Amino acid sequence: MKHYLLRKISATLHTWKHYYLLAGLLLIGTTFFRMLEPKLLQVAIDGIIQNFQTGNIANITTNDVVAQQIYHILPDLTYQNLNAILLGLAILFVVIALLRGLFMFGAGALNAFATERATKRLRDNLFSHIQLLPLSFMAKNKTGEIIQRCTGDVDTIRDFINNQISDLIFFSSIFIWAVVMMASVHISYTVIAIAGMPFIILNAYYFFKREGDIWEKHEAEQDKLTSIVEENLTGIRVVKAFAQEQKELNRFETQNQAKLAIGKKHVMLHARFWTISDGFIWLQMTVSILAGAWFALKGQITIGELAAFYTYAGQVTFPMRQLAKVVSKMGMARVAFERIDTILEAETENYEGKIPDKPVIGDIEFQNVSFKYPESETYALQNVSFRIFAGQTIAFLGPSGSGKTTIINLLLRLYEPSSGQILLDGQPIQTLNKQWLRQQIGAVLQKPFLFSTTITRNIAHAHPTANEKEVLYAAKSAAIYEIKHLFTQGFDTLVGEKGVTLSGGQKQRVTLARTLLENPAILVLDDATSAVDTETEHFIQAALKKHLAKKTTIIIAHRLSSVQHANQIIVMQNGQITEQGTPNELLTIEDGYFKKVHQVQTALEANLF
Repeated sequence: MKHYLLRKISATLHTWKHYYLLAGLLLIGTTFFRMLEPKLLQVAIDGIIQNFQTGNIANITTNDVVAQQIYHILPDLTYQNLNAILLGLAILFVVIALLRGLFMFGAGALNAFATERATKRLRDNLFSHIQLLPLSFMAKNKTGEIIQRCTGDVDTIRDFINNQISDLIFFSSIFIWAVVMMASVHISYTVIAIAGMPFIILNAYYFFKREGDIWEKHEAEQDKLTSIVEENLTGIRVVKAFAQEQKELNRFETQNQAKLAIGKKHVMLHARFWTISDGFIWLQMTVSILAGAWFALKGQITIGELAAFYTYAGQVTFPMRQLAKVVSKMGMARVAFERIDTILEAETENYEGKIPDKPVIGDIEFQNVSFKYPESETYALQNVSFRIFAGQTIAFLGPSGSGKTTIINLLLRLYEPSSGQILLDGQPIQTLNKQWLRQQIGAVLQKPFLFSTTITRNIAHAHPTANEKEVLYAAKSAAIYEIKHLFTQGFDTLVGEKGVTLSGGQKQRVTLARTLLENPAILVLDDATSAVDTETEHFIQAALKKHLAKKTTIIIAHRLSSVQHANQIIVMQNGQITEQGTPNELLTIEDGYFKKVHQVQTALEANLF
């Protein structure tokens, strides 16, 4: 698992590795300058204060190589040069502080620059991969869960890369430099000062394993919470229409409580971790102080070296604490990468296939097609065969769940048939490029979907280069232009999330206009006018005549008025074709579905009018 995390981090940072390398070098330089400051304190105590009291300022000797170099930089240590010495030390302090700040700023800027681009690329890859996933993936995963992976998990990775990796380099460097500086003064004291390190590492490793398990459960609960919010906002009309606000609130609070329970476990785990780690650290600090006092009393180190050593011991202790934190954060990063991989490793649709040289004529044929949805034991279609000649208008009728929409799903290759084949202009659609195929078919689907933008942009969504004249023509054909005055800003009116400010009929007309603007070779109308009144439907049908004249058109409807102009009607029941023919032919079938529906709807219209 450790190697998994390293591989994922390496792959994420690979493109910007030079930025991170330079940032790492600057961090190492920063810690080097930081380590020089205690040495200046040591020189000030041993070289000036202590020797000034004894009157022996000149000819100071020390085994500390770094201190020796500082002595060489300063003027000769005499009473006459005391002011110059103090000024020199002050200047060294300032220069070192400035260099440390400059290096830290450069490292932070490079790290932030590279991290933002690395996480942007991760988001881009994640979102682009989602666009290529089949509908079966979306059916098995809740929208809220996918959203949480694209946002929360990416942010977790961003935080780890931006903060924890730089902390790992920074505090590791501090630890190494501090140990080197301490070892240059006294080896035995150095060993005592870092003796608690193995225990802190073992505690961090244990916590790392527990952290991953709990964080995975925490994120799973967060997924559910996000899904509840997403569903509530999407279905807010239904919630309010049925006065279900309190029920939704209770559902949210129940899930939020479940998330809180996991959160408490996470907090308690952190509390135990820091208590144990800090216990080791304070014990080590106490031992270091006592050992330092003992070495000083024995005359093995000077007062200045003891002061510097205490500073280094503190600088070793703090990095150990922070490095333990980095190890704990690894568990969260690992979980985030694993959750994102459930999307990135999901098999995408195969878009490969040939693109015919000739324009699409629109001849469609189903040959013994059977199909059942993933994880379903029941066939949605069974041995379905029919042919639609180019330019024909074919209508499908049947009760809900009879397989009408499934035919459209298969034609668009949103799913693949379990058996049989589908031909377009004599070619199996399985051999055709999916993107090209879908561009030839303009589908007004059963549930209209609008983007949170203006009416104009919704109409021109698939054809963004369309001019105003083309947009208005499509709007007139879909009978949306006639009600333009009802919108506060005309077609520049924002429709809200998923078109929440529009009625069902208005949304259907906007989506119809969007499809007509594409001017596809094949037009599919899946209950496209079910939410409009009969008068508007007749108006739309009259306007559509020009569009349907030379196009192959497939209509799915429940109203007979929607299919009265069809060349042929196919009745679907239980995934099979039970009736097929012209409207007049179907009326001659005794006890036929079409005839029964015709009688019922005719009687209803007679009673209404």
